[in-house]
Amino acid sequence: MIGNDIVDLRDADAQPGARHPRFDARVFCAAELAALAASSAPNRLRWVFWAAKEAAYKVARKLDAASVFSPSQFAVELESEPVGVVAFGPERLPFRVTEVPGGVHVVATHLSARRSRILMGSRELTDAASRDVAAPGLAVRELALSQLSSCWPDSPGLAVAQEGRIPVLESGGVRLDADLSLSHHGRWVAFACEIPQAAGLA
Repeated sequence: MIGNDIVDLRDADAQPGARHPRFDARVFCAAELAALAASSAPNRLRWVFWAAKEAAYKVARKLDAASVFSPSQFAVELESEPVGVVAFGPERLPFRVTEVPGGVHVVATHLSARRSRILMGSRELTDAASRDVAAPGLAVRELALSQLSSCWPDSPGLAVAQEGRIPVLESGGVRLDADLSLSHHGRWVAFACEIPQAAGLA
């Protein structure tokens, strides 16, 4: 299973003064707060932590549909950037940080993904598109489908559907053996997909 999250660091709500004064205390655990206090780039680290928590929560929802996003309960351990682990309950999910111009993209995976291929991608939208409420959602689906279509060249009607607000890949209305995660923020959209080695292209 896989989850991803992207943060546009240039977006207004990601600027240092945009968050509520108590945001950090509500969202981060003691170790994360200490890391932020010691960091030479605390705002970037703040959103790396946030994106890792969001990505891990997307996996948690797939493990248990009743999972609730309580950010401080998803503890981020940034081992040696760009890699780290998010711990919640008994789970420990490895993640990787990828830089995009003016932003960060985090992909978290469950241990089951070790025997799978991971495909991911991101795209920057125009200012006008990013301000259109519907455009980012459409753009991230188009991005995923354009980059994943070659994995199922003989499958008709590849599409992104939803099961309980979780995106899934379908072909001809039949769910494919793949795990998809979509994300967008500001001018950036991103996806990550786990494809078992037996599925799609060899």
